Amino acid sequence: MSFIEGLMQFLNSIIGSYGILGFFISMILQAVVAPIPGEVVMMAGGAMFGFLVASIVGEIAGCIGATLCFFISRKGGRSLVMRILSKKGLDFADNWFKKYGLWAVFFARLIPLIPVDAVSYGAGLTAMSFKSFIIATLVGMLPRVFFYSYLGELGAKHVETMGIEKAYLDALLILILAAIVILACIYLFKKTHVKLKE
Repeated sequence: MSFIEGLMQFLNSIIGSYGILGFFISMILQAVVAPIPGEVVMMAGGAMFGFLVASIVGEIAGCIGATLCFFISRKGGRSLVMRILSKKGLDFADNWFKKYGLWAVFFARLIPLIPVDAVSYGAGLTAMSFKSFIIATLVGMLPRVFFYSYLGELGAKHVETMGIEKAYLDALLILILAAIVILACIYLFKKTHVKLKE
């Protein structure tokens, strides 16, 4: 059994035992302490509760988890964050904020595979206001929760009706399309950002 399969089974057992509450708690825990990708939790939620419910619950829980990270680092300081994230994670957050400034939180939510917990903790160590942080989190998370919730629901339907091979193929095609859209957005942002600096 692969790590991802084991992880999915563990999450499915929590969500299966406690329902939406289990999904809600899993989303908060993965943001604050657990080394579990939020994308995996969102897909599990989408598979079990459908796109709409998983998106709403995932957005609320994700914002609560991000808020906890922000205030833990703001109150606990750099030394506490170093123990939670490790030096590598903190260095990533520092470099991310140096590169993108106020846009750092928004892009961390929007771009897949960016360690959003590191950016949430890192934001608490900057001068960024909580209002700016939570707005960037709310807006940046929306495409992410919609996409992974839908992917989870789609995968569950395809596994039931068309088999796992078809589900994997469709998921791969959606991921490729999403990657193209995200790369195009990043390119346009960088182009605009450079012009604004000039």
